[in-house]
Amino acid sequence: MPSATVKLFETITFPLFNAFGYAITPAELGACMTEETLKTKEDYIAPSLRGRPGRTPPDESAKITRKITALAMCVGIFFAVTKFFVWRETNSIGMLSSLVHSGLDLFASFSSFMAVRYAVQAPDGNYRFGRGKVESFAAVLQVCLIIVAAFHLLGESIGHLEHPEPVTQSSLAIGAMLLFIAISTWLLIAQGWAIRETGSIAVRGDRAHYLADLVANVFVIIGIVFAVYTPFTRADTIVGILMALWLFFTAYRLTRLAWAQLMDMELPDEERDLIVKLAMSDPAVVAVHDLRTRASGPHIHIQMRLDLDSKLSLSGAHDVIIEAEQRMMQVYKAADILIHPHPTGCQETHGNVRFREDD
Repeated sequence: MPSATVKLFETITFPLFNAFGYAITPAELGACMTEETLKTKEDYIAPSLRGRPGRTPPDESAKITRKITALAMCVGIFFAVTKFFVWRETNSIGMLSSLVHSGLDLFASFSSFMAVRYAVQAPDGNYRFGRGKVESFAAVLQVCLIIVAAFHLLGESIGHLEHPEPVTQSSLAIGAMLLFIAISTWLLIAQGWAIRETGSIAVRGDRAHYLADLVANVFVIIGIVFAVYTPFTRADTIVGILMALWLFFTAYRLTRLAWAQLMDMELPDEERDLIVKLAMSDPAVVAVHDLRTRASGPHIHIQMRLDLDSKLSLSGAHDVIIEAEQRMMQVYKAADILIHPHPTGCQETHGNVRFREDD
């Protein structure tokens, strides 16, 4: 990469990261990039884990998600209050649609704000797998709010389609929307960084709200311009209908994300392959069976059976298991790992056959 490009990247990027508390220097970034390069030269090709849960230590993940959800709360309050006054002045249905969405963003941000703080609590006697799934429940709440707001907005837009009202103070509305677009872009950049580091589904759901809000603001500007400066006076109302459809699509995407974690869906195949290769990198490991993986908020849970030489002592088998766990923990720093050693040649099976993989 040319030195001038690198310098520009550092000038723009590092102050933004440091502003959110993600303290990093150019030297540290270079070290990270060097380490990642070395990893790809191993005898396996590691999949990209950016944006996946489990890769960031729990305490660091908690620090990031707390800050980004607090920032989203502040932005949501500013948007909702400002858009309310702009809507009162302009009488724009497009601005009303954006106001409804911002109110939804604020409530969703509050649910994410609470969820990430509860999800990072350490496991205890009552919740030995942790509380990570509360992030998925927060996403389900966000989906419900999105659907309700979409139906409300669709009804309002259809009503105004039959009885259109003129848009006033169009310059004020357009100027306000441009400001909202700039702030939304800044927030989305910060949220994108947080998601890449933590894989938080709550932050991902919150970001989906603000991304939809950004698109809505663009459509509102287009609708106002057409309604004021062209004969197409119902353009502003059409924007409201399009925004309602966008909200339904956003709800669908969030539902898929929440469903995967609540139903303990397996990690992607490339990540499961990586886990197997990490376990098999020790010659003492003969085979891997009954691998089970799932994500829960910022954590992942891994279970497997390792076939070991039957001549290994109990102490030797223990050392092999510990080393395998350490290799996986280097990649998945927020992983809960349970490994069962199994001597080769033994035909006895373990557990309920319903939950075993077909070998």
